Amino acid sequence: MKFYSFFIIIIYSSLSFLYCQENDFKSDSLLIEEGVEKKNNFFKNLINKKDTLNPKLPNIKKYVIININADSTYLDTTLSIKKHYKFNYLRKDNFELLNFSNIGQTYNELTHNFDFSSFFPKFSFYSKSHAYLKSNEVKYFQVPTPLTELLFKTVMKQGQYTDAFFSSNVSQKLNFSIAFKGLRSLGNYQNILSGSKQFRFTTKYNSTNNRYNFKFHFVSQGFENQENGGLVDEAISNFESKDPLFNERSKLSVKFEDATNYFSSKRYYLDHQFLLTKKKDSIQKNSFSIGHRFEYETTSNVYEQDQPSEFYGMIKSGLNGINDKSQIKTTLNEFYTDLNSNLFGKIQVIYTNYNYRYKTNSLSNEFEGFNQNENALSINFKKNIFGHNLKTTISNGLFGERLGNLINISVFSNNEKKLKYQFGLNISSKHPGFYYEKYGSSYTNLNWNNNIKKEKIRNIFLNFKFSKFGDFCIDLRSIENYTYFISSSAAFPSSFNKTLIPIVNQLESDLDYLKIRWDREFKFGKFAIDNSFIYQNVNQNGDYLNLPEIISRNTLYYSNTILKGAMFFQTGISLKYFSKYFANEYNPAVSSFYVQNQKKIGGFPLIDLFVNAKIKQTRLFLKVEHFNSTLTGNNFYSSPSYPYRDFIIRFGLVWNFFN
Repeated sequence: MKFYSFFIIIIYSSLSFLYCQENDFKSDSLLIEEGVEKKNNFFKNLINKKDTLNPKLPNIKKYVIININADSTYLDTTLSIKKHYKFNYLRKDNFELLNFSNIGQTYNELTHNFDFSSFFPKFSFYSKSHAYLKSNEVKYFQVPTPLTELLFKTVMKQGQYTDAFFSSNVSQKLNFSIAFKGLRSLGNYQNILSGSKQFRFTTKYNSTNNRYNFKFHFVSQGFENQENGGLVDEAISNFESKDPLFNERSKLSVKFEDATNYFSSKRYYLDHQFLLTKKKDSIQKNSFSIGHRFEYETTSNVYEQDQPSEFYGMIKSGLNGINDKSQIKTTLNEFYTDLNSNLFGKIQVIYTNYNYRYKTNSLSNEFEGFNQNENALSINFKKNIFGHNLKTTISNGLFGERLGNLINISVFSNNEKKLKYQFGLNISSKHPGFYYEKYGSSYTNLNWNNNIKKEKIRNIFLNFKFSKFGDFCIDLRSIENYTYFISSSAAFPSSFNKTLIPIVNQLESDLDYLKIRWDREFKFGKFAIDNSFIYQNVNQNGDYLNLPEIISRNTLYYSNTILKGAMFFQTGISLKYFSKYFANEYNPAVSSFYVQNQKKIGGFPLIDLFVNAKIKQTRLFLKVEHFNSTLTGNNFYSSPSYPYRDFIIRFGLVWNFFN
């Protein structure tokens, strides 16, 4: 009762000190009836009539958000079902991911993901890739007044999750933003605490005549995860038996209680450009410019363990504990020219110099690694042809061992017809990650030096957007040299869960992967059903790329305004399901997953109940997660030895200020 009282107090207290902005629903203005008495004017003044802020403040469309490619949108403080999906630790829709029990842990992937926009080596220590903030995810701002956003959300146990952001224009041409994202959550199982700190600073400048501009950011990220290796065999039996003694999950035995993984990153990024041609009007139709992009980043992954574990085998002589550290330092310099022409379209030529230094087992005198300097040449082409946008990228490594190649071609309609479509081709060759090639550890069995081939993927895709039938995405991929970890226990099925020693494998035969996704929302007055459905099929000679055949999410919700239009709210139920499959298992020592084909997970529904509300610029979220956990039996897992989340009620809010 105290929790619900707190929720109601937050809602009503927000009424007195927040400006309002319109939400997406046309029904808001219809709620004002003629002849409203003066005593209701307080609520009447809170109703959103236009997509603007309070009349004293500039139009909301002047609060501009700019990405790394200079594409822009404006701030959105509305409340929709899409905002509900993104109100999580990643602040992204995680439909194609499977959470672990504690917030801030890793995610098991339900689909095959690959970045076709880059030819650089793939992210090492892949389990941290989802929470890690990449350069192309950093946003820059242009705001007429200072802008603040505060996010708060409760966690699983003993802690909190916050994200605070502030942006302001020093002058009309110069902007800066500063933000901090912090997390601390103890979790419900032994030795599973999660913590993270992400600091980000950005600044953007355009000269008075717009001939010179730059974007700069600094990002510092740190993730701390206590690692327990999952439940032991006996604890899995105790969990599945639903013995009331083990409803307190901390009583379940885990593989180890003294291991911690630390991942940290610091990155400096600068992109500046100078226009060589004279600017004659506000819209430059023909122009030529030169630019330079610089990025310097250091990352490290540390695995500490007080006492060696039998699950990883023997350690090197003379050592009492485990302290494995791998470091990656990269320096990127790109020099480019941009030609914008009515006749030729937009042509960009990029020369890339990429220096990388990798050290593994770096705290030991026996560390290994490599230091290379490589170069590549890229050409980007964009052109509007017969009402369609043609976009092409060709990149080729000039010399070196680990830079890849790529060819991207896409065509999409650029009109506002009822049918929109996009189709294209991607051909990519990329190093699978430094830690597949070399890795050193205090554990004798966790040391390797492999001759790794580049992964090659050929992809064709077709996307349709029908106004009546929804969005269809068809993706077909052929994967060559698929690279993955397996556990040494895979050769001995009877010893499953007895060892976590990872082994690097590259598949000699090709894989064929098909993914079809459909998204459609149906509205019936104030009710709506939002549907997402994925079908996947992998043609392979064995179980290497293991994914569920079916993934679905269906959300039934009701939307309306109350309190004379002062509050907009949504309430509903969401069901997520994925079919049974051999899910990958998490391996803490290498901070990654390995393939296993001995235990399937899935085939259980994940039902959430939610109530969301919007008052002025404040969005409030109350969610009952995994409501059905006590009804369907303890067969819910995130990976074979890590149970999924139990029933929990969590509350959070996002609060915008316009000063």
